[in-house]
Parts: sequence; C-alpha cells; structure tokens
Amino acid sequence: MPKNHLGLLFVFLMVASGSVIAVSSCVSIQQDSATPPSPLAGQTQDEIEADNQIPGRTPGNDRADDLSNLINRDPAEVDNSKLPITSTEHLHITGSAPEVDITQYRLIIDGLVENELALTYETLLGYPTVTRVVLLICPAFFADNAEWMGIPVKTLLKEAGIKPGAEVVVFYSADGYYEQKFSIEDILHDGVFLAHTVNGEVLPVEHGFPLRLVVEGDFGGTWIKWVDRIEVR
Repeated sequence: MPKNHLGLLFVFLMVASGSVIAVSSCVSIQQDSATPPSPLAGQTQDEIEADNQIPGRTPGNDRADDLSNLINRDPAEVDNSKLPITSTEHLHITGSAPEVDITQYRLIIDGLVENELALTYETLLGYPTVTRVVLLICPAFFADNAEWMGIPVKTLLKEAGIKPGAEVVVFYSADGYYEQKFSIEDILHDGVFLAHTVNGEVLPVEHGFPLRLVVEGDFGGTWIKWVDRIEVR
C-alpha cells in the first residue's frame, strides 16, 4: 500500500489577523467528545470490563464505536473486520469545507493522458463502484472505521488512458490548498477509490462531498477531500 508521508505534514497558513491556523486532512478540528469519557449510566463493573475488550475501545468510553486505542497504529497492520462501524455522525471532521456548486462541478482528469475528461457529478454516479469497510487512522488524533463506496481510480485512469512515461498521479482539492501525489503503481487497485457515499449515505460536505479519496491501508493524511482534479504526470 502507498505510504505517502507528505499527507501527514501540517500546512500552516498565516491569516490577516496574524494568527496561524493548521490545514490538513489529518488534523482534527472538531470531535464529538470534548470531555473525558465516562461509563454508561447504570453499567455494572462487569459490563464495563466486557465493553473494554472490544478492539480499539478506550477503557470507560461509553461510545460503542470508539477506536481511540488505535490512533498510534499503522492501518495496514490492523485487521478491521471485527471493529465496530463508526457512525456517520461520529466521523471526525477536519478542515474547512469549500463551497461546491454541484451543478457546475466537474472532475477534471488531465496531464499525461490520451483523453482529458471533465465529468459531472451525475455522470460519476453512473460508474461501477466498490464498497469497502476501511479504517482511517490520523496518527495521534483519531481513528474511524466506516463503509465507503465509490469509483476505483484505476477505472477513471483507464478511460482517460495513461500515456507512456507517466509516473505519478496528483489529486487536487477544491479548497485550493491540499494536493496529494502517488506513484501510478500504488493506486491501480480497488483499495484506492473516490468515495461519494459513506455508511450508505451521500457523503456529507464536511467529509469531502462530492468526492473523497479513500486509500485503504494508508494514513488519513492521504485521504484528500473535495477532489476536483486528477493530474497524471
């Protein structure tokens, strides 16, 4: 699996007020549990201890989908098949979502390709999809395990036609700041796809609508949100 550590870097921007903000797909700026976790009211000690045996559960946490024990693990080395699914409302939120006019939105695929593509959201929804439960780990911040559905990147690149000599693929975000680069061989499998659905729901804008890159086995810093361009170099 790709291990592109560029996605783990923090990008600092100086705003007009002189304050510094951090922008990254892997910096948690909103979490649903700001206070220390506490046991469910009425739980017996035996019940609490049984809950704590669930993989990824923080002792004493009353959320069934808490996975904070995994925040320092490598997702490629974690078997997530027995982990609870993180509910959509509990998925961690990072970054500030740009405004996207879906009627004007186009996914551009260009660069070293035979056929440049400009795909509408409606067109993209007509492509064959993959559905996978994938573990997202943002080191030292959070871990989420959700069911993602979307279009394999290899499908789109096959349609565009990669020209001889191309080596890397760069994904760009509509926020104007974030981009992510991979070698071509790292993304030509079903575990790398552009998700438009999470847990059976249309991808919320705060989680990347209209498209979020999912990279199975890689850290969350590579899961670029609000994808609007793919460039082959």
